[in-house]
Amino acid sequence: MTVTEPWMELTQPGDHYADYCQWPYDPPAPTFGKLRQSSLLWAALDAAGADANLVAACRELRRVLGPFRTVYGVKLQGGRLSFEFYFYDYARLERDLSIPRVLAALSPYVRCDLPPLEQRPYFMFSLDLDDAIATGAAPLSEIDVYIGNPGSSVSSGICYAHRAEGLELKNFYFFFDARAERRHIADKVATSALLDADFDLDQILWPEMTDCGVIVVANKRRHDGVYFSRIRSAQLGLFFERTQWPAAIRDLYALHAPRFDHLLFDIGIDYAVRNGRAVVLKSAFYGLL
Repeated sequence: MTVTEPWMELTQPGDHYADYCQWPYDPPAPTFGKLRQSSLLWAALDAAGADANLVAACRELRRVLGPFRTVYGVKLQGGRLSFEFYFYDYARLERDLSIPRVLAALSPYVRCDLPPLEQRPYFMFSLDLDDAIATGAAPLSEIDVYIGNPGSSVSSGICYAHRAEGLELKNFYFFFDARAERRHIADKVATSALLDADFDLDQILWPEMTDCGVIVVANKRRHDGVYFSRIRSAQLGLFFERTQWPAAIRDLYALHAPRFDHLLFDIGIDYAVRNGRAVVLKSAFYGLL
C-alpha cells in the first residue's frame, strides 16, 4: 500500500501534463503511483504557514475551473514565500478562461474592484494571493495581463500591471529553444541596460539547467530574469539547493524526488550583477494545480 501524507496528491489516469505556458508534454517516466505537481503547492503553503482561507481559495480555483487549468508559482524572496497564479487562454478575445471568471471563482475569499479588460487581447493573466487578500483584510489591487508581440522573429510576450489607475508596462519575455539557440540566449542575457561590467554568463545560464526545453530571458523594470522550462525532477532538487530554499521544502522534495520523476518543471530567477557577480534576488518554481 502507498503511504500518503496530507500534502500528497497521487496521479490519476487521464492527468494532464503541461509546462507553465500550458504547452503539453509526454511524461518522461511512468506515472502510476507518483505525485502530482499540486502536491508541492500544498507543501509550500504549509511551510509558509498560510491561512486556511488561502488554501481554500486555491482549492476553489480548481473546483470551479477544473484541474490543471491553473498554473501556480511559488516564489522565494528575502526568505519569504509568496504565491502567484496564472491563467492561460490562447483564444484571446474569444477566451473562455477570463479575468471575470477567475474573480467569480475567488469571490468567496477575494474582493476586487478593478475595471474589466475584456476587450483587450490578453492570452494570459496572473494574480498574487496572500493571507491578507484571501481573508478580505486587503483587496486584490493588481492583476498582471500578458499580450503577444506580433512581427517579432523571437517568440515573446509583454506584461502590463492592471491597477485602478490604469495599465503600466511591466516586463518583456523572450522565448528561446534551449539547445538550438544557445548563442542567441547568451547574447540576449549579455545585452542588458542594467549591466555595467563583464561577468561570467554561467552565473546566470546555469550549465546544469541549459539542457532544458526552453529558456526565457526577461527584461524587467529594475532587474533581469531567466527561466528554465521543462527541467527534470533531479534538476529541481539542484535548484532548491542552489537557491537555498527553506529546509521544509528542500528536504521534503529530496526525500520524495523519485515520485516526481515523471514530471517536467519550470523554474526562474530574478538577478542583479554587482561587482561582476550575479546575485539572485528572487527564485521561483511553477506547476499545475
